[in-house]
Amino acid sequence: MKFVLALFLLFTISNNSFTQEHREYFPDPDTAIQHRLEEWKDLKFGLLMHWGIYSQWGIVESWSICPEDEGWTQRKGPYADDWYTYLKAYENLQTTFNPLKFNPERWAAAAKDVVRLRASSKAVAA
Repeated sequence: MKFVLALFLLFTISNNSFTQEHREYFPDPDTAIQHRLEEWKDLKFGLLMHWGIYSQWGIVESWSICPEDEGWTQRKGPYADDWYTYLKAYENLQTTFNPLKFNPERWAAAAKDVVRLRASSKAVAA
């Protein structure tokens, strides 16, 4: 029993030393990039717009198909009670996803408007 425990401890310790990599951050030496990064640090605003088959249900990406029962995997809709049924229905979404009305120019204009509004509100608050 002591041998098994010692072997287990040895494996655990050695496994942790291999999986933990310490990488030092080296900033880009380009001064233009450094200047731009400094500007972005003060903006404190970001915008990410994306969509896919999951947008038909109004859910966030595919997190809801994870079998874990966590807040970030919350399932909604008529299939929410049974994970297997939900997963099958989710996989079937690809047969009904038809983005004919997708208009990337409209999405880009909306993003620009949001960024413009955010910039003007920051200028007013400053």
